Amino acid sequence: MQMTAKKEGTVAFPVRFFGSLFSPRRMFANRAKFNWLQIIVLFLFLTAVMLIPIPFYYNQQTSYNLKPFMPAVDQMAASAEMQTALKDADFSNQQFHHVKRQVITKTANNVAGFNLSAADMAGRENVLNLHAKSFEVRSVGSTFDAKYVPLISQKTDAHGFLVSSWYQSNKVMIGLFMLMTLGLIIVGVNLILVNGAAFFLFLSRHNKITHIRNYREAVNLALMMMGIGSLLAMVIGLIHFDVTIELTIQSLTLAFVVLWVYLKTKFKDPEVDETGVF
Repeated sequence: MQMTAKKEGTVAFPVRFFGSLFSPRRMFANRAKFNWLQIIVLFLFLTAVMLIPIPFYYNQQTSYNLKPFMPAVDQMAASAEMQTALKDADFSNQQFHHVKRQVITKTANNVAGFNLSAADMAGRENVLNLHAKSFEVRSVGSTFDAKYVPLISQKTDAHGFLVSSWYQSNKVMIGLFMLMTLGLIIVGVNLILVNGAAFFLFLSRHNKITHIRNYREAVNLALMMMGIGSLLAMVIGLIHFDVTIELTIQSLTLAFVVLWVYLKTKFKDPEVDETGVF
């Protein structure tokens, strides 16, 4: 017994966790090995794993779907008037030449054009103001500056030209915003998954169905069972990013791993082979 305790004491905290991921017996045997601080670290790690595909995805993009966030600006950029104006404009070396004041499209709330005056923009909620070397977008109470990045020809696709230029100029800001937004969603879902699984495991102790003794053990076990799904979701997300698919893969994998651990251990210590357990 002393030799076994010495062996277990030499196993570092993260090694014990990773050594348990693909062994249902080790998962169950190690359910009491992590304290609350280590549990928090494990939760943050599994959440961070799910977040990794987000910056990779947005860093590789050349354009952005502007419509859900700034529909009026997107509509002005895609208008026939904008296409005609940019097709006729003299553009080379990432800038427009011989630029004069020109109102391209205007409504009560929106205006787009070249070198717009303060009077042109007064009272407008959405503004797309083009200058020789850059342009500004005003919408949702904010102003975004951008430089022209001619990945798409303005003569054939004015909308694509403006949106891609805006995205390339604001890629870092957009990436951070999406990381925070989607990160909050992933944190929320992970909290529900871990605490949901742990709660039902914890309830089973009252009927002596399992040998789980307290809520901390239930949370430990839930985190270990969620590990495979989180890693698999990360890999899928790096190949084809979709946060909905990531969360679905994580949830389904967790359900299968719960079943796998139950079939191998029945959530009871007598069914666990302690030989070689980390």
